[in-house]
Amino acid sequence: MKQYDLSVIVTAHNCAQHLTSCLDSIKLALGDKFSQCEIMLINDSSTDATGDIYQQFAKGQSNVILYNVAYKNIGKVRNFGVSKAQGEYITMVDGDDQLQAGSMIEVIDFLGSHHPDMLITRLTEVRNNDVPAVSQALQPKPITTNAAIKKYLIHQAFQAHFIGKFIKRSILLHCKFPNYICYEDSFAFPEVLKSCKKIYLSATGPYLYFKHGNTLSSDISEEKIHLCRKGLDQMSLVLQGEFRFLQVCHWIEFVNRNHLTISKWKDRGSIKQNIEDVDMLPFLLHPNVRISYKRKLIKVKKLIRHW
Repeated sequence: MKQYDLSVIVTAHNCAQHLTSCLDSIKLALGDKFSQCEIMLINDSSTDATGDIYQQFAKGQSNVILYNVAYKNIGKVRNFGVSKAQGEYITMVDGDDQLQAGSMIEVIDFLGSHHPDMLITRLTEVRNNDVPAVSQALQPKPITTNAAIKKYLIHQAFQAHFIGKFIKRSILLHCKFPNYICYEDSFAFPEVLKSCKKIYLSATGPYLYFKHGNTLSSDISEEKIHLCRKGLDQMSLVLQGEFRFLQVCHWIEFVNRNHLTISKWKDRGSIKQNIEDVDMLPFLLHPNVRISYKRKLIKVKKLIRHW
């Protein structure tokens, strides 16, 4: 039996600079629904004041639970949070982001009245701390699983981030995150999508995604490129050829960005094969493939000729 309507999992590693604003925004976003939700604060190996800020926020609130872990691994952190959660639904918040005031009240009401497997909401990107003054009402519309997969692969309506999504805990318990330092979401999300039969998509949402500059995924290393490759392999395995040309777009982008590194790998053959197997004319004529990827395919085919 559920203990809470929603578990809000807040993850942080050395986020003290932004964490107080994040936690205050969660409380304002939930309003009078605060007690119906479990707030899980997970501090992973922080050396700044993150732990102190978490402890102060949790003080005297029985629905706020603080966990200190030493994983230094976001995949392990997410699995830990899911395993401990007691809410019917789970949503995730990064410690350097925020939620819009009052915005979670209608989300919780919607989850309770419609019982989706997953509600996907739009992320509002915030640059230079230019936070929108007023949040827009939730606009949830039903979408089929296949249509959701297609929109995910096109990467315009939403991406693999687990922030801004509200997912049944039972589904996340089944779809484990890999023990990755980044790109854990890209690996896990295709399986979550396929596991959801009742999905709603909103063109608005409560989540304020702050663009602070360097992040785990923007500071690219060869290790992270390998993890990205594993995520793409998993996508191909889980989706098994559905929307093949849209999946290929992800491989094209991967090679286009990282071809100098990949060209030195001994096991690059399968990556090359994914590109070489693309039938040019149908791909170029496909209505759902963006023109930018049609151009990049021609470029990437030239890049891999001497691999």
